[in-house]
Amino acid sequence: MNYNVSAISKVKNKYIKKKIYNLNKFLLKQNEKVAYAYRNLETDDMFSFNPDVCFYSASAIKFLVCLYIYKQAEENPTLLDKKLNLVEEDFKGGSGVLSDDKSVTEYTIRELVYYALKESDNTAYIKLVNFVTPEKLKEFGLSLGANHTLEGKDLFGITNAYDMGVYLTHLYNYLNTNTKLSNELKESMLNPSYQIIKSKSIDNNLFVRKYGSFGIAFHEVGIVYDENPYILIILTQKNELKEKINYINKVAKKINKIHKLIKNRSRKG
Repeated sequence: MNYNVSAISKVKNKYIKKKIYNLNKFLLKQNEKVAYAYRNLETDDMFSFNPDVCFYSASAIKFLVCLYIYKQAEENPTLLDKKLNLVEEDFKGGSGVLSDDKSVTEYTIRELVYYALKESDNTAYIKLVNFVTPEKLKEFGLSLGANHTLEGKDLFGITNAYDMGVYLTHLYNYLNTNTKLSNELKESMLNPSYQIIKSKSIDNNLFVRKYGSFGIAFHEVGIVYDENPYILIILTQKNELKEKINYINKVAKKINKIHKLIKNRSRKG
């Protein structure tokens, strides 16, 4: 396995570095491809494992087109009320609910964003990407500093922990503008219908999140709203569902414990 760990910025305390080392040893024991990234959005402390190793994005990428649309809507608020018609070929199987009732064929962009995030709906997501155009969405992702936006054979593409960190940093900055629309987008990413990381794994903090699951690809990424908010990214390729869920929660707990050490250290100066 490609082992690439970065413990930089203000993570200088030997005790905390030892905890990070032990976490990475735990990941190194995994037979399958795994990665994670952490970034404290207050102190800019960060550490990661396999940040440049690529995975199939699956549904974890869906928030990117929603971020693009909402940033566009800040300049053109009527954009979200624009109605799009779904034709038979627009309905996609897999995750989501829109394909369950094909009698409804007209949705606003706001509604499609809601379904893409809350229900991880494939029909809504693909309709939004085609409305924006894949070319503009790729350009948007690369302009933020990502390396692999929508790279691949479909509209999900590949990603890695580094790129997800880029997207989530810009999402956090947008949500921090605290506009009516940014708050609306934030609400759509809280408490989705399906969640991997349990609340107790992150001390019951609010978690703006997006999961992804297709085949062996199984991920959850987002922003944990602790007193010091932080980016949490866990990407995996594992076969057994129970093992995948337990593994991701175990990693999330370990990262959250390290986060608390960093937070307490920063308080002491």
